[in-house]
Amino acid sequence: MDNAVMNDENRKVILVTGCSSGIGREAAERLARKGHFVYATARRNESLDELSARARAVGDQMRVEQLDVQDWCSIQRAVGRAYEERGRIDAVVNNAGFGQFGAVEEVTDEEAWRQFDVNLVGVLRVARAVLPLMRPRRSGRIINVSSIAAHVAMPFMGMYCASKHALEAMSTALRLEVAAWNILVIVVEPGPVPTPFQDKVFVSGQASEDREASPYAEVIARAEKVRRRLNARGSSPIWRVTDCIEHAATARRPRVRYRDSALARWAPRLFSLLPDRVLDCVLRRHFGL
Repeated sequence: MDNAVMNDENRKVILVTGCSSGIGREAAERLARKGHFVYATARRNESLDELSARARAVGDQMRVEQLDVQDWCSIQRAVGRAYEERGRIDAVVNNAGFGQFGAVEEVTDEEAWRQFDVNLVGVLRVARAVLPLMRPRRSGRIINVSSIAAHVAMPFMGMYCASKHALEAMSTALRLEVAAWNILVIVVEPGPVPTPFQDKVFVSGQASEDREASPYAEVIARAEKVRRRLNARGSSPIWRVTDCIEHAATARRPRVRYRDSALARWAPRLFSLLPDRVLDCVLRRHFGL
């Protein structure tokens, strides 16, 4: 819909987390260019500077705010700013998150807690901030960006897959709990997407100089090459994910779950049908285990 003919009733107020790059930034810009009022948020100051420059190119309908999903005060500030300026928040896109690569045994307590604090508890904090604003209006959408990794656990991605699996369970429970107020909880499950996320996957465990001493060192190196190769071959363009996010945020009757590609649609079904021993054999062969 063209900005010039979009009336205020059709213009949604949407807050997006994790907009420093990749899916979050593209989704925020796309929604703003369609005429919606978008609050694009990021954690780091350097990301905010770049995001602000892009927002100026988009126009007044895109605002930039600092928001760290691990910091309750920053969440309250960003949500409060959007609500103060627009009088409502129609949708939140919980996109902020990160992945880590490494053997489950070698993940430290601190790394495990951080993975879940960002990918799961961070989503909970944002939901806790916006639900009291949505409930009186009996309207709103919480869109959680998950991953097919929630259903397709891969070796050496255990903590990331576990955090996304937990996000799916929490989203389902929340969807049922807030349905009485006509608040929708929607999950977007992309497959591999060619974004900086793939290059910024955090390597868990020991310091880099000690990794060669790990009993997993050789197999991790092989598995990492396979992971990158599979991501390159199976990646779908980012616009397919932003298509899903836009539809989830603006469609009159959105789906409960969106998957952006054939791989994202069929891999979880295939994994659920294969016997565990067959699946283990396939994955071990794929990753050279």
